[in-house]
This record gives sequence, structure tokens and C-alpha cells, in this order.
Amino acid sequence: MADEAPTCLVTGGASGIGEACVRAFAEAGYQVAFGDLQADKGSALAKEIGGNALFQRMDVSSEADFADAVKAVLERWERLDCLVNNAAIAGVLGPIAEIPLEEYEYACGIIQRSVFLGMREAARTMQPRRSGAIVNIASVAGLAGGHGPHIYSACKAAVIGMTQSVAMELAESGIRVNAVCPGAIETPIHTGVTDERWLERMARIRPGLKDYQPIERMGLPQEIAAAVLWLAGDSASYVTGQAIAVDGGLTAGRPWRLQPGFLREFHLAKKAR
Repeated sequence: MADEAPTCLVTGGASGIGEACVRAFAEAGYQVAFGDLQADKGSALAKEIGGNALFQRMDVSSEADFADAVKAVLERWERLDCLVNNAAIAGVLGPIAEIPLEEYEYACGIIQRSVFLGMREAARTMQPRRSGAIVNIASVAGLAGGHGPHIYSACKAAVIGMTQSVAMELAESGIRVNAVCPGAIETPIHTGVTDERWLERMARIRPGLKDYQPIERMGLPQEIAAAVLWLAGDSASYVTGQAIAVDGGLTAGRPWRLQPGFLREFHLAKKAR
């Protein structure tokens, strides 16, 4: 007999936003499986959470690894209620004229193909039950240019497009598909390292991103996880096909403090009347 607690699979769950999602779902009573290439961190996190967690080393660009991850969830808990496609990398940097084809293809495999593989595997097990939720982690870089490297931005835009397209199909099977678009979040992806050095590097990066968005700070992984958890649950039962920005107001417009002087003066003068 399957346990009545809902189940969730999170990719890239050993650190950053993925780790925050694993913790948030576990605290909310979910049975959480998660995959990552960081085997030591993943195993330690699963041990910390206890019996409701299952870690599996996983290459998200691998068709076989994704199938094995979903199979492990079904063998352990007999169903999959939610998939969080989170795993990603910053990918190749630099001008478009200098990007090697092999680095472009490698980045696409992790950032974009993994989301396709995840949605396909999730649909195969969710459709017979006519129930489920898929949450893809996209980015503000997929909503507008200038917020990330070229290939990363293009892949995240593709994730948003796939989210909306697949949502239209799977809604008829009772499955909701949404995306969360984080802004500047305090995670290792901004620092280029995943070991303990990332905290030191983040301390140097943080002040420079203070004015990047109207809310004068970087976001926290837990704030993204809260949005993901909401989209996965019954409170969001009428929400599908959406790309929700959690970005401190970044995509809404220019911070007031950075508005051209004449606009500030106009508003102040109008207020003083």
C-alpha cells in the first residue's frame, strides 16, 4: 500500500535552490527524492532529512538517469505527485562570435534537454493517475535579454516556452505545469564554484547586485522554494502555464532610486501640490 504522503522529485537537489526545495518539501510533509552529481552533498542531505528522503546520483542530461530516478520514486512510494526541474549550470560565457559549438551543446543538454526529459518521464507516470504538478526553474534571463550569458538565456527562454506548451496538453490530464523565474539569488551558480569557496565569493558579489532590482538585496533560495512549493500544492490548483518571476521587482521596471532625475523631480513636485 502506497504511503498517503505526497511525493516529489527534485533535480539538482544537493545545493542552492534545489536544496532549498528539498528542505521545503520535506518540511511540508512530502516524501522527497532528489538527484544530483554532487554525491557526497546529496547523501549527507538525505541522511539529515531522514526516512522521507531518497537521494540518487543523477546526470540530468542522461535519458537513462532520468528514467532510473523516476523508477526509484515509484519503487519506493508507488507514485510521483510533483517534479521540480531545477538542475542547471551557467554554461559558456563570452561573445557570441567566440562560443564553441561543443560548449553550446553541453549547456543546452543540462539546461534545456533535462527539462524535456523530466517532463516526459513525469507525464508518463502522472497521466494514468490524471494528477500531478511540474515546476520548471527558468530565469529572468529567459524573459528579457541582458540578465545572463547568451546560451543560458536562450535555454531558459526555451524552458518557459516548453512550460507553456506542455501545460496546454497536460491540463486535460489533470496535470499542471508552471515555471518559476528567479532573479539574482544567493546560490553557487553566481560564483563559478560549488565548494565552500562560494560563500566567500558571494560576499564579494553581493554588494554589486544591491541596486540590480527595486528590492535592495539578492534573493534567497528559500524564497524560490516557497514559490515552488505553492505551485506544487492545492492552493495553486487553478494555476498552469505560468512563468512567475520571483525577482525583487527586476522585470517590473527600473528601481525608483535609479529613475532619471527629471522624473523624480516631477513626482515630488506633484506630491507637494
